[in-house]
Amino acid sequence: MQIATSRFGVLDALEEQLIEIDGGLLGFPDATRYIRVPMPDADGWLWLQSVDDPDLAFLAIDAFLFFPDYDLELPEADVTAIALESSSDADVLALVTVRRAADGAVESITANLLGPVVINNPTGVGRQVVLSDSQYSTREIVSG
Repeated sequence: MQIATSRFGVLDALEEQLIEIDGGLLGFPDATRYIRVPMPDADGWLWLQSVDDPDLAFLAIDAFLFFPDYDLELPEADVTAIALESSSDADVLALVTVRRAADGAVESITANLLGPVVINNPTGVGRQVVLSDSQYSTREIVSG
């Protein structure tokens, strides 16, 4: 299948590469289908590109690669919603925000560890989970 995007042009993707985000991402409930677009030469960095909206893409990182001590306890309702049978079947992504100064220089790069996107790889179903009573925030500094 071909996916038209404003950021990457036309992308070729296989059906099995599609991710169906249950309920969409926060603030974007109607955009539920995404593909991962890895960033060349940037291990652990990728874009979640909407299949439903060519202008919608989110910068994301592999949460455990950048935050190895990330202690994630998924609520049972979320585990059930994406039919996750084993944690080894899941990818956990953190959406990233890059803040820039007026001159365009990067001021900070932060990751949302309070609302990770958890993807059940065997089924292609994912969900943005909102963690309650968590020590993490929506603006954890990404380093390295």
